[in-house]
Amino acid sequence: MPARAAVLIDGFNLYHSLQADKASKWLDPCKLIKDALIQQADTAEVVAIHYFTALPLHLSLTDPGRLARHRIYLRALSAQRNPRIEIHHGRIRAQSIEISQGRSKTRGRIWREKGTDIALAVKLFELAMTGAYDEFIIVSGDADYGPLAKGFARMHLGRRLIFAFPLLRVSNELLNLAPGSLILTQAHYRASRLPDEIILPSGKKLHCPKEWLR
Repeated sequence: MPARAAVLIDGFNLYHSLQADKASKWLDPCKLIKDALIQQADTAEVVAIHYFTALPLHLSLTDPGRLARHRIYLRALSAQRNPRIEIHHGRIRAQSIEISQGRSKTRGRIWREKGTDIALAVKLFELAMTGAYDEFIIVSGDADYGPLAKGFARMHLGRRLIFAFPLLRVSNELLNLAPGSLILTQAHYRASRLPDEIILPSGKKLHCPKEWLR
């Protein structure tokens, strides 16, 4: 029997690896991981996918198109089956900053995603406790997951944790902690697009945003 795999996706880490190729943003994460596993001769079966993200609501006035595309993409993911993709929402909050230049100071704010990495870590341990999965794949190259990988290895000796590193986001620290991890490439992205037209459970049709068409 193949190992049963649960995939946990750090949506922002994956998204930022797609900036150079807009067509790749209409990404099918299930096909992406399945194809990468096949190329590495890993026979694990993907049976659950958890996608962690946050809506950029602060862009509703300055860049409403970007917010709309994000919502369309999440609806497309929610429509996927075999396996179903479960979406977990964090939040984006403003952080005040102060920049000093000589005697002058400039104050402003930046927007940062909050909570998704913690939510991913909690979900990982929740899934591990169920006994329903043999292998766990975290899609991220964020080295901050190093302590998580160490803790998981101590607590779940019979389970395998690996990372799927987005393009140009390989972490040597994580690679050392999780040998056999996957390295995603531009070719993986290009071969893993969602259909340009998706039928929602309601019967309505959802289309790829024109900005992301090939």
